Amino acid sequence: MMDHVDAPPSVTFLSVDIVRSKQLKTVYIQRQQSWLPLFRDLFVTFPLILVGKVAFRFDDQQTIPEYRVWKTLGDEIVFSTLERDGKARALLLAAFHDAVTQFDHRNKTMGGFGVKGCAWNVMLDGLNETIAIPEMAATNGVGYEDVIGPDVDFGFVLSKHGRDGRTIVDAALARLVEMHSADTALGVLAHEHLETPFRVETTAPTFWLEHGA
Repeated sequence: MMDHVDAPPSVTFLSVDIVRSKQLKTVYIQRQQSWLPLFRDLFVTFPLILVGKVAFRFDDQQTIPEYRVWKTLGDEIVFSTLERDGKARALLLAAFHDAVTQFDHRNKTMGGFGVKGCAWNVMLDGLNETIAIPEMAATNGVGYEDVIGPDVDFGFVLSKHGRDGRTIVDAALARLVEMHSADTALGVLAHEHLETPFRVETTAPTFWLEHGA
């Protein structure tokens, strides 16, 4: 069952990136070692872990929501989904958080780096919108659309406040988790109010995801 079927469409973004990546690069450069294998491991291994977590979370569901890699930005992978069903989005978010937790623990157990997660929702309501970029169309003619707007920018502000092995979310996704806590076994913990660039309101509440709620 869809939540708020008459609401504008939205895009949910799920971001994972390496914590303290600049310091990490500096250490490896000082050792005269390449840091590229670390980044390669993130880009190759994390999506595989996420696939497994999604399969587990949706084991008893009839359908699995579509999601894709929206962008890769240096040491960061940003996934996106257009899923409108509330429970499906909550389960996908839970699977993402599971993957962040496992990947962070895996790397630290092996003496490696940590990762942090961030998720936020962008309403395509005129304040934010999709934009076609013909120059990035696929060779088979399939068009390319990107998403722009202040809520997209806010997500990257939010991600800077992430911590090792944890997932920080905006208020919209925190409400979604609370609505579907029985299905996800997740809860939320208040974080703080962060500045919202280029919006009428100056700050917005943010939250941590918590297992076992």
